[in-house]
Amino acid sequence: MDEISASNKRLKSARDSLVQDLDNEISALDKRETILNERVHELNRKKHEIAQAHGNLNVTDDDLVEINAEGKIIVAKRSTLTQIQGSRTAALFSGRWDKKLMRDSHGRIFLDVDPICFQAIVDYLTEVTISSQDCPPSPPSVDDEHKIILNHQLELFGLGPDNSPSLPDSTIINDAINCNMLHEWLEEDEQDGEFSLLYRGTRDGITNIAFHSKCDEKGCTLTVIETTGGKVFGGYSNTAWSSIGAWAGANKAFLFALSGVGISSPCKMMLQNANDIHAICCTSVYGPAFGNGHDMYVNESKVHLCKVGLNPGGSYDQGPLPRGEYTIKEMEVFQVTKSSTPVRNTYSKSNPVQPVTQAVEEVIRFTDDMNKAINAKQAHLAQTESEILQLEESFMDEQTFVDKFATGDAKDVVVLNVIGTLMTTKRCTLCTVDDSVLAQQFNDSKWTEQGCNSPRVKEWTPDEVSTWAKSIEGLPVEVSVTLYENEITGQELLALCRDDLKTIGIERVGTLALLLKEIDELKRASQDIVTLIEHSPYCFDKILNHLRLIQLHSIGLIVKKPTVPEVDESQKQRFKKVVKYYFPGSAAKIILG
Repeated sequence: MDEISASNKRLKSARDSLVQDLDNEISALDKRETILNERVHELNRKKHEIAQAHGNLNVTDDDLVEINAEGKIIVAKRSTLTQIQGSRTAALFSGRWDKKLMRDSHGRIFLDVDPICFQAIVDYLTEVTISSQDCPPSPPSVDDEHKIILNHQLELFGLGPDNSPSLPDSTIINDAINCNMLHEWLEEDEQDGEFSLLYRGTRDGITNIAFHSKCDEKGCTLTVIETTGGKVFGGYSNTAWSSIGAWAGANKAFLFALSGVGISSPCKMMLQNANDIHAICCTSVYGPAFGNGHDMYVNESKVHLCKVGLNPGGSYDQGPLPRGEYTIKEMEVFQVTKSSTPVRNTYSKSNPVQPVTQAVEEVIRFTDDMNKAINAKQAHLAQTESEILQLEESFMDEQTFVDKFATGDAKDVVVLNVIGTLMTTKRCTLCTVDDSVLAQQFNDSKWTEQGCNSPRVKEWTPDEVSTWAKSIEGLPVEVSVTLYENEITGQELLALCRDDLKTIGIERVGTLALLLKEIDELKRASQDIVTLIEHSPYCFDKILNHLRLIQLHSIGLIVKKPTVPEVDESQKQRFKKVVKYYFPGSAAKIILG
């Protein structure tokens, strides 16, 4: 009996210990859940606090947002600008910062960015609103001279890969959206990784020999081709190239089309049979060649122009690539080194970035059902914590971004008349290079002489309007009282006409004439100060864009240091002269390299 009694005690103790252990486990999970809820509540409290202090609590999706981008006025719905969750555009135009954002003299949000590239981004966002997952929007596109600037802008506004483009050395794929698309296609087949440039045609020679000398036996590779007609396409092979003169299988190989005439949207063309032994052709007779039916192949022509032939539908899906032979403008081949960590960010309307789920230790000491329930909650909590951390970091980045990029006094918005072309920029942009002629022209002392301290009438309060009216010689004191009682602001004052003044009780003909005359004087005095720049608008805009990028890089809003501006061949001599005028001596290297 004593042994049974002892066994019962041990059994009860073990049961109590197990129950206590289970209670502790559940309590720890509940505590962790409470902490996460508190973090969400605190984050929302901070956002509401920011909105109260710096924003507009009454914003709606249908609000029309007016943006001044270097003098170009762009108007879009707030819902259009904020639909890419997690992006800086969504944060910037959320309404939380409306009172803090830098504005021009007309009250429009001012962004010191290239207008062509920003318009391309807005066009992309408007297309997102009418696109589906099955028919994605066309990526933002600009001419060749603006591609690098666009890539920087995509990074600036949080619409590109995380901090660094996936193809940092590419002259073809310098568009962040297309970079992400390539990574996504590779990731689908578990082939994604870092890109390292092996071969560039214009650098190494567009010949079969040059291709094989740089790319043979280099493992997985991505080939990207741009034709003289503007088509951009290529292929991926997970089997290394060689010159052995034989076909080879490559079960993860695919072709792709990105842009150009006949290519309405990016497309991936898979091998029709993963076991096809004719996936690639490894021979010195060709450069990169895909498919038994010569789906895509590169070959030197007899006139020393390298050609790419397209005959899709053999080993690979046909896709949108038009059949024919095309002259190659540029060809690049990248070695793809597989990585255990993602090298891209995946953006969508509802899920801007895929969060990283932290590993958790699996519980196995309870019953099977209890273990599954605990482990499921652990996984959900870990996922939620990762998402909350990302939201917290995104909000911190949002505050830094707005403070560094989008705030400032309206008087520091400079309007330039560049031989008839109006350009608007920040004074700090013009003063980026200390010893430049521009910095000397627009520093504090010089800029004061140009009248930057002129009255900002639109910012007047009713009290200031009343004080102004009292200062007008010959104007009855009653007028100032009437304006004050009707709470007329500076912006409203400039909009008043004779009938409006009569409506609020100012009816005497002489008083009306005098007051309207003084209002006209205010309108002239409050107009933007326009500074004449007597140089080529094309060249000056190139300089302005480069100074902006230098400024953004210096304050950490773009990671990659800007390269020298892309300039049309016909303008290069003039551009150098203008640069050397504004940046004498060694300072010119900052622009010209």
